[in-house]
Amino acid sequence: MGHGIKLDPAVERWAHLRENTHLYYAWNKRNTRRSVLWLAAVPLGLTALAYATQDKWNLAASQTNAQMNNEKSQ
Repeated sequence: MGHGIKLDPAVERWAHLRENTHLYYAWNKRNTRRSVLWLAAVPLGLTALAYATQDKWNLAASQTNAQMNNEKSQ
């Protein structure tokens, strides 16, 4: 370390815990809830959204609103 640098024990403790998270991690209700949310609910929600909006708009080479909304032009 450089001369005259003061180390903050709280920052050093935080850095140690952050680097060794795998040693201190424990499953509990809060962690399980968050894991289920991010690993299941979010992907399922995005998939449902994708299927709901599939073929709703045709943005490729659309020149009018009728073409974009897959309506027959008159």
